[in-house]
Amino acid sequence: DLGHAMQFPVVTGAIFEVKANVGTLTSSICGGGRYDDLTGIFGLPNMSGIGISFGADRIYDVMEEIGIFPPSSGASTKILFVNFGESEAHFCLQLANELRLKNINAEVYPDGAKMKKQMSYADKKEIPFVALIGTDEMSSGMLSIKVMKTGEQLKLKKEDLISLLEKN
Repeated sequence: DLGHAMQFPVVTGAIFEVKANVGTLTSSICGGGRYDDLTGIFGLPNMSGIGISFGADRIYDVMEEIGIFPPSSGASTKILFVNFGESEAHFCLQLANELRLKNINAEVYPDGAKMKKQMSYADKKEIPFVALIGTDEMSSGMLSIKVMKTGEQLKLKKEDLISLLEKN
């Protein structure tokens, strides 16, 4: 029966959880235990094992809350490309790759979140430039760039953007 075949192993020995002793997070950041018949769900019965899981997001949240990242750890990205949609993101990924080949750190926001969220991300990471590239910019080749410190909006060709980023 399919339900039986999809059952997950049950912890059958020592169980452990690790919690941060600093910060406000009250849930565990990693844990694990001993499992009888761990490989049984894969067709190899009667083999026990141990398992462990680290909550990378939770560990990051604790580290961020207590401020143990160096101040420069988020400041390495020079430009963030706002994600307006699939075709725009594809265009921006190609441009970001060109910049990376010139040793310019660039990011494309991973999804089409609201503009406010994407701009807040750039602010929080202290990214100095944000590219706002929609269909008009893709067809004209004139890229809209926002200078985050001043709020100034620039219209630049790709070559001029590269020069700007190499200088700053």
